[in-house]
Amino acid sequence: MLHPVGSQPPSVYWRRRLVLIGAVVLVIVLIALTVSALSGGGSPSAAATSSADVPRPTGPAPHPTTSAARSSASAPARSSSGTASSSASGSGSRAAMPATCSLADLSLVAVVGKKDYKVGEKPLVELQVTNTGAKPCVRELADKQIELRVYNGTSRVWGSHDCAVQPGTDKRTLAVGQPYRFAILWGGLTSQVGCKQTTRQRVGAGTYTLYASLSGKSGKAAQFNIS
Repeated sequence: MLHPVGSQPPSVYWRRRLVLIGAVVLVIVLIALTVSALSGGGSPSAAATSSADVPRPTGPAPHPTTSAARSSASAPARSSSGTASSSASGSGSRAAMPATCSLADLSLVAVVGKKDYKVGEKPLVELQVTNTGAKPCVRELADKQIELRVYNGTSRVWGSHDCAVQPGTDKRTLAVGQPYRFAILWGGLTSQVGCKQTTRQRVGAGTYTLYASLSGKSGKAAQFNIS
């Protein structure tokens, strides 16, 4: 093979061999590029699907009562959950918005995450709001409208508005009969109105009562224990 035999000069046969080898190499390269393109083509689509599948809060959870929590230790923004009123454009949509909820049509209940906590734990304290009226209605449920307070007997030990009140508005459309909860993860430390305490103390063992109110209207209280 290294010494071409034929009627033509050896250089002719070498050129033919080089052309053939080049063609084979080109075909191999083209096949490799095609396979690479086909195997990598699905990556962007998969990435987009993965990103789109990230859960986002869009309304109530599949269970009857919806809730979320914020920590009171450093007074971050209160978080809440429920069915947010959807904004619609056009005067016709605005005219069809439900009326404002009357406090008389709202049932308010203080709710605690569990009945018993250990000293040092952070109790989950909540206000539960239920529309007991005949139709869905809209209510302002911003942080400044909702207040939670904890008492030990007749002694007030903590209040959600003592050290911080989050600004802003939060109008919610409340469906009839569906409970909505607005929660705070209480750090288990004492506080005073106006955050006047220089040092906040950890509460000790005892029986505590949670009071919850909305726009000045108080709801049914709830008791829990710390041991």
